[in-house]
Amino acid sequence: MNNIGQEFWQRTKYQHLSESDENKEIAPPARTLEPAASEVFSLTEPENLDLPEKSTDEAIISRRSRRSFQDTPLTKSEISALLYHTQGIKQKLPGEKSLRTVPSAGARHALETFIYLHKTADFPRGLYHYRAENHELALLRQDNLLAEVYQGVLQQKFIRQAGAVFFWATDIYRMAWRYSERAYRYVLLDAGHVCQNLYLLGEVLNIGVCAIAAYNDDYLNDFLNLDGDKQFVVYAAAAGSRKKS
Repeated sequence: MNNIGQEFWQRTKYQHLSESDENKEIAPPARTLEPAASEVFSLTEPENLDLPEKSTDEAIISRRSRRSFQDTPLTKSEISALLYHTQGIKQKLPGEKSLRTVPSAGARHALETFIYLHKTADFPRGLYHYRAENHELALLRQDNLLAEVYQGVLQQKFIRQAGAVFFWATDIYRMAWRYSERAYRYVLLDAGHVCQNLYLLGEVLNIGVCAIAAYNDDYLNDFLNLDGDKQFVVYAAAAGSRKKS
């Protein structure tokens, strides 16, 4: 092998996979994580979200990364819509599976959403975990954590203006239970689906979005209290009220 990337690609081909725990008839892992929280906040229910009308074509054509944000705080309704349309559960299925607002290999949905809310009208400033099971926000740390977030994303300056920063982490065994080593490919594909939904809904809500793939893995895993082995960050994005072009 010439490099680590090529080795990863080769060794996750089907002929190299170990037998999955599903094939061994081991019970599946839980559908979601539930980190300890100091407080839990309800979100606007999906059926009560009043979204502006914008065609799919308009959203796709106008979509682009936006790194300039206004000071206008994000509302409960906006945050609810962004979370539901990127990881919301539409239907719970047997075997700890679910149908969500984004596709996932085998409906395993091995991603968890953490969100740092910095400019918000309806929630305390701090770090949250999205509890998709009940469509609610669990407060993990209440504080101004912008300096830590800034360090975690390698000091990218536009982060300082963002109203919120999304972090998508994988609970890798949830995917590996079915797909063994191939799971590492699939969670990256799933993260792309999730972030694209964030972009498109941002266009509908006039919220700017910028995906972030450059970050300090170990720093962010520590920040989110993840072990970096079974659970780890795979993608991030900044969002905020969009400045007029």
